[in-house]
Amino acid sequence: MKKYIAAALVVALVCAVSTGCGSNKKKEVEISGAATIDGVPIDHGLVQFFNEATEGGGVIQDGQYTGRVPTGELTVRVRGYQYTGPMPEVPEPSPNAPPSAPPERPRKPITSEDLWLNPTFKITIDKGGTYDLNFTSSE
Repeated sequence: MKKYIAAALVVALVCAVSTGCGSNKKKEVEISGAATIDGVPIDHGLVQFFNEATEGGGVIQDGQYTGRVPTGELTVRVRGYQYTGPMPEVPEPSPNAPPSAPPERPRKPITSEDLWLNPTFKITIDKGGTYDLNFTSSE
């Protein structure tokens, strides 16, 4: 009898793990596209897609983003920057110098903090592909 109970528990565990314990996690897809704020390409930043159950996101570079996101209706938050100058030149370090952080290209924020903290931009993702994100500073 103990053998049957143990076997039943193993089968139940395998079923639970393979189905995600009955979770309704949605499929994730690869997406990409342009990312602008008031028509200006976002030079550098982050974009996050989320709903009450799951989230995904990506990196914005040179006005384009790529990311892995869940399908369905999602709220989108963004934090974007515009470059204000070239990458600084870095002198050759001395052989015994401790490692230092790499330099960062000068930049300024071009999205309001509200677009990250209180996002209202919504999008429906039904499959992978191209989805351009055109934010406005009044969102």
